[in-house]
Amino acid sequence: MYKFFINDKPLLLAKELNEGIAKMQLPIKQYDTDTKLMDLVRKIEETHESGLVLMCDNPEKVFSKLLAKFTTIHAGGGIVFNEKGELLLMKRLGKWDLPKGKIDPGETKEEAAVREVEEECGIAPLNLLKFFGNTYHSYKLQGHRFCKLTHWYIMHTPFQGELTPQTEEGITEVKWVNPELLDIQQMDTYESIRSLLLEALPH
Repeated sequence: MYKFFINDKPLLLAKELNEGIAKMQLPIKQYDTDTKLMDLVRKIEETHESGLVLMCDNPEKVFSKLLAKFTTIHAGGGIVFNEKGELLLMKRLGKWDLPKGKIDPGETKEEAAVREVEEECGIAPLNLLKFFGNTYHSYKLQGHRFCKLTHWYIMHTPFQGELTPQTEEGITEVKWVNPELLDIQQMDTYESIRSLLLEALPH
């Protein structure tokens, strides 16, 4: 299954329905050769629909076709835990978020992910443990459509100092939280981040 977020609403590409998809209670459409992907994107952008499940015989092929319609911007991000097993969260533009940002020229995905955590939250050193997965979300800028492809990594830090939000990036608060006490479904966050946390944390 592939998830592509449009205006923070999921477009899911799947070969078959499962319990997780069914729980989302999204409209379901069958993909065929007459399906115009960008018409579906525009409909999700412009309406109050909560998203869409697109059933495909070959989700990978359809997803590649969808991505080809966008200019892809690569970013790196961190799902960070401390010595107590607490999760790092930050508030950006009024919503809870995870540290992430664009990959600079000459940087690897891993280097960018670590740098963004250091810059946005004031944390060092960081130990990058493993690659976790990718998220995809689209946005419009000056009439062009972009897809931000964020490469997420699980990280650990022994850091015990004061957390420092990067205020010039719209970050107003950074804190550690006990993942077991986190109500992910009720968090004021982005749907792409909610989906990521539901996969990454025990619940």
